[in-house]
Amino acid sequence: MSTEPSEFTDFESVMADYLERTERGETPDPEAYLRAYPQFADDLGSFFRNHQWFGDSSSLAPPSLAGKRVGPYEIESEIARGGMGVVYRARQQGLDRPVALKLISTGVLASREERRRFRIEAEAAARLHHPGIIAIHEIGSWEGYEYFSMTLVDGPTLQQQVESDHFDDHNAAKVVHDIARAVAYAHRCGIVHRDLKPDNILISEDGRPLITDFGLAKWHREGTMLTRTGQVLGTPNYMSPEQACGRGDGDVANDIYSLGAILYAMLTGRPPHAGTCAAEVLRSVLQDEPEAPRHYRRDVSVVLEKICLKAIRFEPQQRYATADALADDLDKYLTGETTSAEGSGLIDLVAREIRRDQHQSHFVDWGRTLVKLGATIFAFHVAMFAMDLCELPNSISFWTPRLLMLVGILVIILRARGGGITPRTVAERPVYSIWIGYLAALSVMNVLILSGKIDEANLFPIAAVLSGFGFIAMSGHIWGGAAILGAVFLGAAMLAAFSPLYAPLIFGTTWLVSLCVLGHHYRRNG
Repeated sequence: MSTEPSEFTDFESVMADYLERTERGETPDPEAYLRAYPQFADDLGSFFRNHQWFGDSSSLAPPSLAGKRVGPYEIESEIARGGMGVVYRARQQGLDRPVALKLISTGVLASREERRRFRIEAEAAARLHHPGIIAIHEIGSWEGYEYFSMTLVDGPTLQQQVESDHFDDHNAAKVVHDIARAVAYAHRCGIVHRDLKPDNILISEDGRPLITDFGLAKWHREGTMLTRTGQVLGTPNYMSPEQACGRGDGDVANDIYSLGAILYAMLTGRPPHAGTCAAEVLRSVLQDEPEAPRHYRRDVSVVLEKICLKAIRFEPQQRYATADALADDLDKYLTGETTSAEGSGLIDLVAREIRRDQHQSHFVDWGRTLVKLGATIFAFHVAMFAMDLCELPNSISFWTPRLLMLVGILVIILRARGGGITPRTVAERPVYSIWIGYLAALSVMNVLILSGKIDEANLFPIAAVLSGFGFIAMSGHIWGGAAILGAVFLGAAMLAAFSPLYAPLIFGTTWLVSLCVLGHHYRRNG
């Protein structure tokens, strides 16, 4: 049965004709419609893509072009097919040389964004001339297909080596060193790969690693960022935390993290983050610290492990500053020299934990509110101290300021959150749980004071201990520096116990300082 479209003058009739033929059991060719009605190319392309998404996509899947001629290239066989492109083994006529020919996977149905990104990959890679990067020969178009040809590499991918379970620390360091040098060259040319992984590293016949697939590359050209920000692009298992949440996706730190992740996989046979689905992997990237390589292989070099872990640190500024710096350390490891990563001992670990803030973006709007809360707590404790000096009745000097302070805290929180007081995100819930527990414990203490079971003078030392516990517990979930603030509270508890007269001032001042420091941290990084 003929697959050629009929003659129509309006887009609606063309679309209706295609649907009617599909309903009759025919398999009309979308490419034939695009050739017959070039004036409707954009609308037809959008229609066919939507039809492919919502309906039966089998009839719209671009067929293999093996055996066909694309421009000056005779396609021999299909090598690989991915989400963005199909790579064929081909022979270039005239020069009579074998090449790898990559065509956009959706063919003539490709959207403008897909064509744009495919063109970015070709142009970005074509600008790079390095022995560690697959060379681009030609960029062109054929019957609506975008394509580019590149050097054919018959060797395996690095992923096959990772899966072989044959571990060689020296080889792993040498391979990642060579990849890092090539990546550093790309960075100097203004190109960030953003999808470095073992599958995108080909191994030549002489054992050299070659970087390919610049499909997600970010190219800084004339000050313009050529891909949209806020997108999660890349392979989750080898993706940096900031790239996983759509921030900082044009930074060289992303590629450095991926280089460290590749080294991790070569040392252990697995990526630093794994899971049963992409969402689970992304959660792990954002929340979990990778196990040290020696957890999986006890014979991994300690020095190489430190280099690997430095490259995949959670905070971008704590990784190697450049890909060349990572390559330099690998060079030193291979020659037996001291590396910069070897200073990463206990002190460095503690310092990194204090700096770490895995949920910073969730609390950046709390800066001013925290300062207001600190000022409120301080003001009411100063009032308690002044009333004690004036020897006012206990109901006025102790209970009234505390009740008014609680009301003031609730008002500040309600105003800051637009009338809501319950947690709104997963990041906020543990923080709320900690401080609700704190308030519940204080409430029980107040009942015991009223019933005469606890001396009123013991309230501030115990409250300071509970506050210290709260800040230390909170440091494991938000900013690590909160642990220092918790230690300050524990010191204040000791001071308050030995200076009961000044206990309200000590307690109130510690809260003011702690919340101002916490608020400043979030305002500075907001």
